[in-house]
Amino acid sequence: MSVFSPKRLAAPLALLAAAPFSVAMAQNAAGAATSAPATNGSWDPQRALRAETFIKPPENIERMVMTPRVDISFENQSPDRRWFLRPTGADRGDIKAYGAPHIWLGGLQVDTRANRARSVTTSNRSGIELVDPRTGSTRALQVPAGASISAPVWSPTGSHVAFIANFPTASYAYVADVNTGKSTRLSERPLLATFVTDLEFTGDGKHVVTVLVPTARGALPTHGAGDIEDGPQVRLTESRAVPQPVHFSLLKDPHDKAQLTYYTTGQVALIDVRSKAVRNIGAPTMVRDLSASHDGAWVRVTRMVEPFSYLVPVNNFGTVQELWDGTGKVVSTLARTPLREAQAGGGGFGGGDAVAASDTTKRNLQWYPIGAGILYLKNVPGAAPAAPAGGRSGGPNGAAGDSTVTRGQGMGAGAPIRVQAAKGQIVLWRAPYGPNDTTVLYQGGPQLTNVAFSTDSTTMFVADSGAVIAVRVKEPTQRFNLGRNVRLPAAGGGPFGGGGFGGAAQNTDSTAGQLVARRVHGVNYVLLGKDGKSVALTGTRAPGANWYKQAPRPFLDRMDITSRSRTRLMDSPADTYESFVAALDDDVSQFVVTRESRTTIQDAWLRSAGGTDAKQLTKNVDVGPEVSGAISKRFQVTRPRDGTKYWVDVLLPRDWKPGQKLPGIIWFYPREYSNLQDYERSRYTTNINAFRAVPSARPASAQWMFVSQGYAFIQPDIPIYGDAGRMNDNYTRDLKENLDAVINAAVDSGFVDRDRMGLGGHSYGAFSTVNAMSLMPNFKAGIAGDGMYNRTLTPFGFQSERRNFYQAQSTYLDMSPFLRADKISGALLLYHALEDQNTGTDPISSTRMYAALQGLGKNAALYMYPYEDHSVSTYASDLDMWARWVAWMDIYVKNAKPAASIVP
Repeated sequence: MSVFSPKRLAAPLALLAAAPFSVAMAQNAAGAATSAPATNGSWDPQRALRAETFIKPPENIERMVMTPRVDISFENQSPDRRWFLRPTGADRGDIKAYGAPHIWLGGLQVDTRANRARSVTTSNRSGIELVDPRTGSTRALQVPAGASISAPVWSPTGSHVAFIANFPTASYAYVADVNTGKSTRLSERPLLATFVTDLEFTGDGKHVVTVLVPTARGALPTHGAGDIEDGPQVRLTESRAVPQPVHFSLLKDPHDKAQLTYYTTGQVALIDVRSKAVRNIGAPTMVRDLSASHDGAWVRVTRMVEPFSYLVPVNNFGTVQELWDGTGKVVSTLARTPLREAQAGGGGFGGGDAVAASDTTKRNLQWYPIGAGILYLKNVPGAAPAAPAGGRSGGPNGAAGDSTVTRGQGMGAGAPIRVQAAKGQIVLWRAPYGPNDTTVLYQGGPQLTNVAFSTDSTTMFVADSGAVIAVRVKEPTQRFNLGRNVRLPAAGGGPFGGGGFGGAAQNTDSTAGQLVARRVHGVNYVLLGKDGKSVALTGTRAPGANWYKQAPRPFLDRMDITSRSRTRLMDSPADTYESFVAALDDDVSQFVVTRESRTTIQDAWLRSAGGTDAKQLTKNVDVGPEVSGAISKRFQVTRPRDGTKYWVDVLLPRDWKPGQKLPGIIWFYPREYSNLQDYERSRYTTNINAFRAVPSARPASAQWMFVSQGYAFIQPDIPIYGDAGRMNDNYTRDLKENLDAVINAAVDSGFVDRDRMGLGGHSYGAFSTVNAMSLMPNFKAGIAGDGMYNRTLTPFGFQSERRNFYQAQSTYLDMSPFLRADKISGALLLYHALEDQNTGTDPISSTRMYAALQGLGKNAALYMYPYEDHSVSTYASDLDMWARWVAWMDIYVKNAKPAASIVP
């Protein structure tokens, strides 16, 4: 266990002016103290670098960070389609919330005062607003004063919204009446929101199922007498090979295990929405997830189970999923997942895209969306040996299945017997959930992966062996194959599986798409028109190799499932990126889209099917015209050694004139490829019609704000090529040659001054920045954040490297800039979040790199950000980071001293 109360830490800057100064204090909009490092109102980079309090950057960057963004999302739709639910509040976090006391337990962050996950404590939402896109009207729901808001969810009828109100020492379940706007607390008992951080209505809307703090909770575990450590930390390898990436947080001792049990053991409860009566279900247990049946009579509970581990995070601990009755009695064990120490991933329940035919366990368990019972997918073994004649077993409507070939006892080697392939089944399991209480609703091929129902409950849409099959529920022999270019909505996604460019299918095929759905009570329902045969498909046809001159073009189609005929309802223009968001009715006669272009910021619009008229729903604001209006250049560079070509994007200040050579900053993130074709295909999704907005997110995603400070901002592709599994053998060679070619091209184009070049990157980009500075003398300064600089500290793989240190020792050493710290000539700014939980980028990497640079007398700085993870989330850290970045580049790049002349 670790309790975080980090002290301020600023790196000594021995090479900067050491004159004393005073710092004027101010309050930012989030309430965090900041300093204004200025003299007579001017920006003073020297003072900015030395300040040991949170500071502010130049005014225009502060404005771009602090200006509130317009929320243009239309995602959380009410079941009756009238309203969209929109949480309101700040765009960024408050440092005071992030600094609230918390502990780490094997990757699980716990706010110990409030018995909840720290992510709930740091919610920056303070209200709930309902928006009607048809009329433009809005309605605010009442929320308790002094609380942050998280996890708002519609009741199945749309009459209520449940949400969690988070106070400093507890979280409570609330429910708001949509008609009156008034909200009430459901229970005086606080929630235990460590694992289960949301609320769920039962299907009838009468109850909310949740996890509460147990009433008879024991005392908080202590180490020993007087809370004094009572022994050493103990580890034994037992000669097991358990290779692991480097984890930020692991359990350390029996006390950590006891703490984990204490803070995750909660009481499953059903709360009556009207009477507020609380019914406990079963005994307190370590609940990871839960879901109640339509009437609340049954509950599916996923429990974390021992043994715990010191080798892997909590996400790898074992679980068991059970079906409970209303008293908490275990009716059936649905699934078991053992402790996973030999793999790094988390894992959970539900089916993936591919299913082994030999897997006969229940999967994709869910409450039956259109009635009582549980729905699950299952494979059944093939039938007894069949006659030798015949071909491969066929799936539904011609979908192929895999046959198994065996040889019978006593038969010759040349006499195989064909065994019928395994079949995939969709099974309905009804109460009381005995072994014989099942009905097979559908039988198909072994690669049966998912199922969704239509909004009117008449039709199943089944993903089977690569195709989507529409099946009438009452007449299951009536099936319509929609083809292999149709996909079901992604499980757990938004209105159609994620929304926008990422959620819809993207292909050069203009017919490939995803069925449009709406989400009710946590379940995706496919929109089926009133005629009983019309569905909608959304997709994006990518331009392929023409990506640099043509944009991706989203579309929306109406499709007749009986004939597969289509009508196009929306087609994004060539010069605008218009993307489907949500339908307002099952016929998709009205729908919401977002629009943007290179010169027009993204906004939401209301459209009608088949028409061209549109109603603007939001009025977004461009908070950074000096960024969006920057001059954009895109060109290819050629690597001299082998003629390899790759792309470079350059942004120039909007007042730049040809012939003006600017200080330049390269910001990059190398990626590995097996061949040139793989690299070229990686560019196919580029959207040349995207508006260049300044995001409200972390600085590491908004680096192009440097252009507002008079820099040429350069973002090159840096492809690393090599044989599969061995790309990194060429890493340092390709890195250096690629950057050399980029600098030469930018200089030859007249954009930058070769003697005023800087570079930077975050995470793997930071690692690559320090590598470049140790390999090349070209850079006056660099910025590297949350990186790893010594690959011996990640001996069992990193990024795309799957070989371990002992299999590829020379590559690991060659890629470790820590071992070449003496070769770094430019000034290096390191920054790192003190609670960086990203695997493989422990903060020790930056502290040891800084210690090496200090010992060598190099010009360096180190800034460690309290309470932050792999990317900063608070206004205070965001502003401060930009202040240090700009100050560093202003001193060492923009105002770099001219290189000394060489005298022959």
